[in-house]
Amino acid sequence: MSTLKVYSTSVTGSREIKSQQSEVTRILDGKNIKYELVDISQDNALREEMRAKAGNPKAIPPQIVNGDHYCGVRALRGGRGGGWVVGSNPH
Repeated sequence: MSTLKVYSTSVTGSREIKSQQSEVTRILDGKNIKYELVDISQDNALREEMRAKAGNPKAIPPQIVNGDHYCGVRALRGGRGGGWVVGSNPH
């Protein structure tokens, strides 16, 4: 079974990124989905790995990958009621 990875950063000045990362991990924890939290701020190679797997050279955390399969995470736009959608089933 492949490992679900959540790419995040512990170093950011963006409240939005902090909030999005917290929301993603809260949802996964709430559903008892096991995952590895990968902090891209510790190593530039990890940031490049995340971007390569996302297929976007400007991708920012959080991003979700299941093995070699990019699941993706995107914010729903539409006012204050927006939430998070995981691009595909991480199982």
